[in-house]
Amino acid sequence: MKALQLLALPICVLFSNCVGTSYQIPVGYTGPLATLKNSGSAVSPVRAEIFNVNKIDGLYSNAKSPMATPYGGGPFVKLRESYSEIPAKKVIVNIVGHDVYAADGMALLGKISGAERKPVSGDVELNPKPKGVYVVRGELGKRSSSVWIEDAATGKPVTRKVVSGE
Repeated sequence: MKALQLLALPICVLFSNCVGTSYQIPVGYTGPLATLKNSGSAVSPVRAEIFNVNKIDGLYSNAKSPMATPYGGGPFVKLRESYSEIPAKKVIVNIVGHDVYAADGMALLGKISGAERKPVSGDVELNPKPKGVYVVRGELGKRSSSVWIEDAATGKPVTRKVVSGE
């Protein structure tokens, strides 16, 4: 029994190193905030395109993906709102765009049939305004994809477009 307890500590340390630190508003920050939303849309009943924040200032975003897992919800794609609140100051945001499927079998069929589109990711600089609302948007294609952040009120891009596949 003692040997099992001694083995448990290194295993916990090993697996805890795989988990990245998640982004949180800095302790003691009392300044204005902005909202950064993820987005997605159903392409078919079993596939969606997702555009979301991966990291904020190098730390993993704590916002859930806009893709809800189909577990318990049937074999179809379900989307939900997800967002992060961030300080209204300049941040570096890693954003991504990619296809997601309701089930692994559908993902495999998509790959075999050639329906899979090119994923995209990259870092952009965002300088949000106090109480501003921003949305990650993008376009996915088989040869080229892009992702950016836009002002939710105007629909205009506020960051450069990250492009893959050109």
